Amino acid sequence: MTLRSFLKWALITASIMLFAACSKTPGSAANGGADDGGLSAQGLGQLNRFAGQAAGESYTTQAPHNQIYLFSYDDSTLASKYLPSLNAQANYLKSNPGARVLLAGHTDERGSREYNIALGERRANTVAELMRMAGINRQQIRVVSYGKERPATFGHDADSRKQNRRVELIYEATR
Repeated sequence: MTLRSFLKWALITASIMLFAACSKTPGSAANGGADDGGLSAQGLGQLNRFAGQAAGESYTTQAPHNQIYLFSYDDSTLASKYLPSLNAQANYLKSNPGARVLLAGHTDERGSREYNIALGERRANTVAELMRMAGINRQQIRVVSYGKERPATFGHDADSRKQNRRVELIYEATR
């Protein structure tokens, strides 16, 4: 690992910790927010299962490849295990200035519509900021929040809610 690569990862790690410190809202633990533990990212379209990953967990470091990054309840911190995937997408975007991505933030059904729109936006902006720190041009990223309006699953159980707390990284143009 070169010094430049090490410094880049150190900056990204420090940024994640900063986002973690700033992203919690007062009383969020009192609102019944249990940490789901294992978070995952899934590619859209083709789902690739890799050996050694927990059941239901699949993601890739191939780019360009649409991704889904899952989040904990009432949280907008991106898990550090997603950094290799996010870095692969960022490297592709840097080498293809005509490529564009949409970062769509989503939440589960708990909370008001307004709160969830804001939380979905914070989640998408977390991913966007990490991509900008990796050198991606702002014009290559579009951020939108759907809050709880476009669930991935319609169940009301813990697994359904976990799947709905996400940011979708979707390629709108690949060149």
